[in-house]
Amino acid sequence: MRLTTSAWTVAVLLIGRLALPGAANLSVPDLTIGQNLQAPVSALVPQGAPAGGVELTITSDDPARLLFAVSHDKPGSASIVIKLAQHTVLSPEFWVHGLADRGTVTYTISAPGVGSAKGTVRLAPSGIVIVGPFRLPTFPTTPRGVPSKLTVVSALLDDSKKVVEEQPVAGGLAAEVLISNSKPEAGAVEQPKLTIRGGSSIAETPFKPAAEGAATLTLAQPPGFTAPAELASVTVNVERPGIAIADELTVGKNLQVVGILCLGEAAPAGGLKVTLTSSDPQKMVLAKKEDEIGSGTLTFTVPQGELTATYQLQALGDSGSVTYKAAAEGFRNRVAKTELAPSGFIVAYDHYGPPDEANVLRAGGVKEERRFFPSLTDAKERPVYVAVYSAYLDPRSGFAADITVQPLRAGVSATIGLQSSSPSVATVESPLKLPAGRNRAVARLVPLQTGETIISVQSPPGFSIPKNATSAPATVVP
Repeated sequence: MRLTTSAWTVAVLLIGRLALPGAANLSVPDLTIGQNLQAPVSALVPQGAPAGGVELTITSDDPARLLFAVSHDKPGSASIVIKLAQHTVLSPEFWVHGLADRGTVTYTISAPGVGSAKGTVRLAPSGIVIVGPFRLPTFPTTPRGVPSKLTVVSALLDDSKKVVEEQPVAGGLAAEVLISNSKPEAGAVEQPKLTIRGGSSIAETPFKPAAEGAATLTLAQPPGFTAPAELASVTVNVERPGIAIADELTVGKNLQVVGILCLGEAAPAGGLKVTLTSSDPQKMVLAKKEDEIGSGTLTFTVPQGELTATYQLQALGDSGSVTYKAAAEGFRNRVAKTELAPSGFIVAYDHYGPPDEANVLRAGGVKEERRFFPSLTDAKERPVYVAVYSAYLDPRSGFAADITVQPLRAGVSATIGLQSSSPSVATVESPLKLPAGRNRAVARLVPLQTGETIISVQSPPGFSIPKNATSAPATVVP
């Protein structure tokens, strides 16, 4: 059940009456209020208050069950007076206190020269509910996690004792609640005894976790309040923290990608030793840094107080999938899967960059020809470059794109050949050296005369040929 704060401005309730022909000179809405709770209301004078303003007198027809106050934090009285400025249609808010849990009570509002009207208040039961962070009835935490906020809330209940809405405790009263704990060893409530003061609807206290276990925190209702049918307790599941690692990634053969590890709680004093293990070191290995050759098992320490760390996934195979596991003392193990794919080299005009992701995201791939136009004049002042990228090839289509570009893994470098189909039109620097840890190299293109040529890339041994972007057409202009 979601708690909601009352819509305490009653203009919406009253505005319809403004349009009714023959509307009364003075009117107030009907309300439902929980026992020992309060709600705000305003009176409506459709014709506006007379010159000089007017005093409105609000009087309970049963002071034992209904009282009024001029502000949210004041004790209730059997009768109050509020001032309405001249020409004003809607009065200042006043507060209605309910003192019983059933039946109806009327009250009278009157003003000299304006008239009088009756209001009706339905009295209903009330209760104190308890919720955790984000007002949830159940929430998780970890033994060394930061304290979690518990909130107790005063609420109007319906006849079946379910929560209707949040309402403040009546001014001048207070609701004292005691929180019992079914499993103190799992954690402690900092202030088991809380007070919701008059005019407020909430009180808060932290829960500090200590050990694994499920603690149910239950409220003892104060006098004049009824145990609600929901949210009378909150359950805290203190669990061993988890580890999140990079999952469902795709890595190209002889390429690598960075993975991020996230801890469910900060590393303890002295740091946390984490071990990552590949299920098949013949196909995928792991390294702590991008310039380190990986192995089947990687162990590193997350510094004290830190929540994240990075590592490298390095592919040796070009098909299938490999799982790997993260383990650390005091944390739940985590297993993730990595897809392996072929890899190759693509070429593009350097200012364009690699093909757009749509080339691999669309079914079957999209093969586009991205022609560029080097200028003989401009090339004398600004060199022209084409770029070669290492990338994995989409296993479904064999295409590459910006989202598949990955650097060469540690220990692997590549010598890449480039060729111009018309050397008399333009020449291109070749071969290119791409070192380990890099995903891009550039070659200078030298325009010689106007015309057309195609710059193509040849993948070296051990790499596959992409089905797109292996050439870049160029038209040399004056």
